[in-house]
Amino acid sequence: MLIYPQVASVDVCGPLEPFGLANFLTGRRLYDPITASIDGAAVPVAGSFLKLEPTCCCEDLPDRIDLLLIAGGPGCFAAAEDERFTSWIRRLEPRCVRMGSVCTGSTVLLASGITNGHKIATHWLEAMRLQTDNAFSTQVEPDAIFIHSGKFWTSAGMLAGVDLALAVIEADHGRQLALDIARFMVLVMRRQSGQSQFSSQLMADATEDPRIRRVQLYIWENPRADLSLSRLAKRAAMSERSLGRRFKKVTNITISRYIEDVRLSLARRLLEASAQSIQAVADNAGFGTTATLRRVFERRLCVSPSVYKASFGPENAEAHDAIVNDDAMRMDLENVVNGKSVW
Repeated sequence: MLIYPQVASVDVCGPLEPFGLANFLTGRRLYDPITASIDGAAVPVAGSFLKLEPTCCCEDLPDRIDLLLIAGGPGCFAAAEDERFTSWIRRLEPRCVRMGSVCTGSTVLLASGITNGHKIATHWLEAMRLQTDNAFSTQVEPDAIFIHSGKFWTSAGMLAGVDLALAVIEADHGRQLALDIARFMVLVMRRQSGQSQFSSQLMADATEDPRIRRVQLYIWENPRADLSLSRLAKRAAMSERSLGRRFKKVTNITISRYIEDVRLSLARRLLEASAQSIQAVADNAGFGTTATLRRVFERRLCVSPSVYKASFGPENAEAHDAIVNDDAMRMDLENVVNGKSVW
């Protein structure tokens, strides 16, 4: 992780944490996370009295770097104009298997001139600025949580760097480890669409089959859309029959059941986290009518949406989160003690 003065601490520590947890949960040294500044000196953190002490200077980085990320923060604009910093990025690029950025670190990455037209994710506010820049307007994807394009991995604002890290770990070591890390970090997904909802933990639930994965991600991102088999088959470039069979084979559930699972999950989060009416939740989750929403809730959860909202809605969130966190951690500890941990 390359850092510079006025970097955002969460852009540095957030994405590095999952890599450290990958080592901890597996008991193996899968990753060796380090930070580097140009000269190895400590850098002040934006908006606080803290300073980050880097592991090393750029000169001392190894000959082969598996993943180099550039952190974001208010200091990104000065870093993007600092030829010493951007020249180091260009010099390190041939030694990197993968490169990328977290949040507004994309601004520095783009300024280095090495992205060669690849699509880039960044904070939504920075995306608005970059889209007015003719040099980068076609590269920026303003709604993406993270993007993997060639050797480049880039993420949206701040905590989306954690999503990116989980996606990298999933690519390296499979879905299960990514899910274990997300669960250990007690991540809660409450995003509405794109940067406002989608998360790498949901990505980690998706199959590794690229065609089926494309369908799964479309369903997650567009729960209110026409999710008919014919429409999804076109998106997967498959026949309806082939899609239905393949989806069931790799996921062990039918497409219709998967759609219902996604919509139910979204409805539950909306009831837990928002003050929306039951009708609004039904609309936004893709059920359309309160009657349909109620039938699914009563069949799957044995409770009505209104009762669920009364039990787990915003007014009860603090108590509910404490119960969930306590139960999850107790189960984790019991599994570890009894030698039954999935890790």
